[in-house]
Amino acid sequence: MTKSYRIVFECYDKKAPKKTLVRTNLVEGEIERATSLLDFSMGHTKQIDLIKKSGDCYLAEKLKLNEDNRICPDCPGKLMKLGKHESTFHDVFTDHKMIMQRLKCTSCHKEQPSTVRTLFNGVESAELMKIQSELGAKHTFRDCEDILRLISNNQRKINNHDRVKQVVETVGDSLDLITDQEIGVISVDSADELILNVDEGHIKTTADKRSIEAMTSVIYRPESIESNDSETRNYISSKNCVASVKNDGGAQLIKNTIVAALKQGLTDKTHITALCDGAENCWKVVEALKPLSGSMTCIVDWFHIAMKIQNIALPKDQKEELTSVKWHLWRGNVDKAQEKLLSIIINVEEKYQGRLKKLQTYIEKNKEKIVDYNARKEQGLVFTSNLAESTVESLINQRCKGHQHMRWSREGLNPLLQLRAAIASNDWNDRWKTAILTATQKV
Repeated sequence: MTKSYRIVFECYDKKAPKKTLVRTNLVEGEIERATSLLDFSMGHTKQIDLIKKSGDCYLAEKLKLNEDNRICPDCPGKLMKLGKHESTFHDVFTDHKMIMQRLKCTSCHKEQPSTVRTLFNGVESAELMKIQSELGAKHTFRDCEDILRLISNNQRKINNHDRVKQVVETVGDSLDLITDQEIGVISVDSADELILNVDEGHIKTTADKRSIEAMTSVIYRPESIESNDSETRNYISSKNCVASVKNDGGAQLIKNTIVAALKQGLTDKTHITALCDGAENCWKVVEALKPLSGSMTCIVDWFHIAMKIQNIALPKDQKEELTSVKWHLWRGNVDKAQEKLLSIIINVEEKYQGRLKKLQTYIEKNKEKIVDYNARKEQGLVFTSNLAESTVESLINQRCKGHQHMRWSREGLNPLLQLRAAIASNDWNDRWKTAILTATQKV
């Protein structure tokens, strides 16, 4: 027996299922015995072709629903036919050419939208824009082009690297626009305590040899820190992330951090434990949340203290003495640590004194925020952002420092960081639709 198959698109009246309105044969062929994995499936090309043909039929029926209404939306006049337009639409895997009816009002003479672009402010599906946004936030734009080509089995213009870049920028910008709208509709259970990590990183710029500063913050509840049995590191199950590279004195980061804190349950009774690397601009963000909280504990992130000490090059004898400075700081004994550090500075060669004096100044500026880290560890309390994950590494370095040739401008980088922060947060699935609709309306 020779087996054949036929895949059909059928449109029918739901109230009368037996009444077929449209019936179109999409694909026909023979079913042959498979000899290996190479010929067991239908195949990538045939699957994409099937999606395209079924999409053509489905979209044509959707357009008919729009054309059925012959009353002008602006006046009581009737709409008359006025020729047809060919319109383009790009879906997730396929591109479509559709014939759309032109309609014009007999009374006010206003012509109705007769292309996908004029009807919906765009020519590609929202889900394709979502995929382009997520890929563009994680990979270089040229890598995105290659990935999308493999998925679609076709080199599509809508997926070229310039288009991916454009989508990332418009969707990223729209995320900041909708933040203000979210403040009045946030409704979550109040949190007894929140943990806030504020950090900074530096990225190569297109302007000159100097770098630009990018800042990030992550806020979450202590109970969101969970362990994975198969891994040694903990992870945060629910969090809100914020990032900014704008040269606005931290205004964007502060505003978005406040919204992120509210989404995590910040109230005037919430205690905030804030961890920073010790930079003044980071503490500025922390201070902005203080009036909105019940109380606050500010701590210099132990990870940054440890790294500053580790990166100081000294002869072996002095290096061992520097370890004792670290030991005193670990237990919160700032005065003893400073005494020991001063002794090292006096006795070490001049060429080693620069970094030691910088460490001395760093400790002095942040001495009130250096705590007994050993006691916090024993009590199971957070004392470093590294306990969960590195904010700068996950939001900035993985995407923006992956290739040495990368150079960024603030205008091009900020939308990308907005996207990366949104995707890393636990509410991206609730926000992407609004962000993309806002982006298309803006365009």
